[in-house]
Amino acid sequence: MNVTLLFSSLCLIAGGLLIAVHLLAPQRAPVAERLTTVRRSRHVSLNGDPFPILEPPLLRRVRALYERDLRSSGGRKTLRRLVQEKALVALAAPFILAAPYAAAVGRLPSPFLLVLLAVAGFLLPDLMLRHEIKQRREQLFLDLPELIAVLALALGAGQSLRRALELAARDCEGPLALELERALSRARRHLNLSEREALVQVARETGEPTFSRFAELLAAKESPYLDFLRQQARETRAEQGRYLERAAERAYLAMHAPVAPLLAVLVLLLAYGFLRFLAQTT
Repeated sequence: MNVTLLFSSLCLIAGGLLIAVHLLAPQRAPVAERLTTVRRSRHVSLNGDPFPILEPPLLRRVRALYERDLRSSGGRKTLRRLVQEKALVALAAPFILAAPYAAAVGRLPSPFLLVLLAVAGFLLPDLMLRHEIKQRREQLFLDLPELIAVLALALGAGQSLRRALELAARDCEGPLALELERALSRARRHLNLSEREALVQVARETGEPTFSRFAELLAAKESPYLDFLRQQARETRAEQGRYLERAAERAYLAMHAPVAPLLAVLVLLLAYGFLRFLAQTT
């Protein structure tokens, strides 16, 4: 009982730490403070840092991969917070799952099992991040025809491409509108960068292939854009229809997947009952 009480206390402490991290996580600094930090870092890099931080190449590549994945997921979570979540889940997972085992059996599980649970808890935030990236890319793909339709309407009414993108960013919803706003903001900050080039950069950063291909074709196309947008709308809707058909087939198979084991068990029971009936009658 003392071991069970100890495990329960540790689970409560770990759960409290997880809640505290989510509630007390540092918010994003104001724009003025971020600009001041950037200017200070540029000043230090220009004047030379007497104590540079040497980062191994492997750690640098891992950091770059995580930053790219966080950017693809929407940028709502920082790398520091992701590392904190990984460490806390790795610490809490063995205690949370081993406490019922210790209470039922009366002894601790093997150290190998605890290490395995800690590794699984450490990798769990990565799986959740991959799921968020997949959902966001799917939403970008599904909202792309609406973007093309708004651009076609705005350009057909005589608006410029910049104005059409601004209207699309205002009228569209979800992550696609945020990506359009990022592209327009990047084009405003860099005078030598056009809206089309900024849109290509932002679309490549999302990792969604259809959105990236559309942005690249739009950047290579010269005015007039109306016929091009109509053709892209037809192709995107056709590709979206094929994607939805595949998704419906996967959902149908997933819905009927639990029926197969039940049917197998039912057939085995019927066969056993029939054989037993034959054995008793003969």
